[in-house]
Amino acid sequence: MLHSSHFSSEEKLRIRELKKKIRSITDTDKKVELEKQLNDIMEKAFIKKQLRRRNELN
Repeated sequence: MLHSSHFSSEEKLRIRELKKKIRSITDTDKKVELEKQLNDIMEKAFIKKQLRRRNELN
């Protein structure tokens, strides 16, 4: 599970903007594109979290 501390300030702002846009848009194609961007940000944060955890174990 990701916590807000796993995101930079810029990422948090971008996530908020994307979520707001996703809720307000009715065009399915555009919504899918925005959701893809949001998922990419989440995935990068998860990878960073895993790398930090791995470095702590070594």
